[in-house]
Amino acid sequence: MKWELSDFGKQTLSCTLGTVIGIVLTFGTSAWIEHREQQETERTAALMVIHNLNSFCDDLEEHVNYLQTVDSINTKVTAAKDRLETVSEDTLEMFISGFLTYNFSTNDQTAETIFSSNIETWKSIGNSEFIELAGNCFSGKRLMVKFQDGLYAEKNELNNTYLKTIAYAEKPIESKQEIAAAILRSALFRSFIDKQHGFYIAGMQAGLKVLRERTDDCKRLMGVTDEELQQFGYN
Repeated sequence: MKWELSDFGKQTLSCTLGTVIGIVLTFGTSAWIEHREQQETERTAALMVIHNLNSFCDDLEEHVNYLQTVDSINTKVTAAKDRLETVSEDTLEMFISGFLTYNFSTNDQTAETIFSSNIETWKSIGNSEFIELAGNCFSGKRLMVKFQDGLYAEKNELNNTYLKTIAYAEKPIESKQEIAAAILRSALFRSFIDKQHGFYIAGMQAGLKVLRERTDDCKRLMGVTDEELQQFGYN
C-alpha cells in the first residue's frame, strides 16, 4: 500500500525536520564553540606560565653574565694586590664601584600566583604532565630568587660597610689604588669576593641550566615556539 501525506502532513513534517535540524545545529555549534574556547583558554594559560619562566631565565642569564664580568675584574685586582700600581685606573674604578651599588630582586610572581592558587587555571590546562613540570619549574624559580636575595643581602651589607669604613671614614681615602688596597685588606670583603666566585656564580649557573632545560621541556610539551612567546609578550 502506498502512503501519501496530505499537504498539512507535509508541512508538519517539514517543520518538525527543520526544528530538529535547527536544534542539532545549535547544540553542535555551541559544543564546537565551547571546545574552541576551552582550547584557547588552555593555550593562554600555558603561554602565561611558559612566558613567565622564560623571561625569568633570560633575566637570570643576564645577571649571571654581569656577575661574571665583575668576578673577572675582582680576580684581576685580587691577583695584583701587592702591585696595584700596575692595574689601570679604569679597572680599579670598576673594582671599587662593584661595592657601591644596592641590588634588589624584581621577581614577577603574577603567573605563579595564578597558576598555584587558582584551581580553574589548573583545570583549564588539562595536561597533567605539563602541570607537574611547570610546578617543578616554579619551585626551581623560587629557589633561584632566594639564592639571588642571599647574594643581594650580603652585597648591600658590604655597601654599608664600605660607606662607613672607607667613603665616610674620619679620614676618607681618595686614591683609587689606596681604596682598592683597603678593600683587599678587609677579611670581610675578601670573603665576599671568594664566596661570590665559588658559591653564588657557580650556584646560579647550575640553577639556570636546569631551569632553562625544564622550561624548554615545557615549550616542547605544549608545542610553544619562541615566536609565539614573543608575540604573547607584546599583548
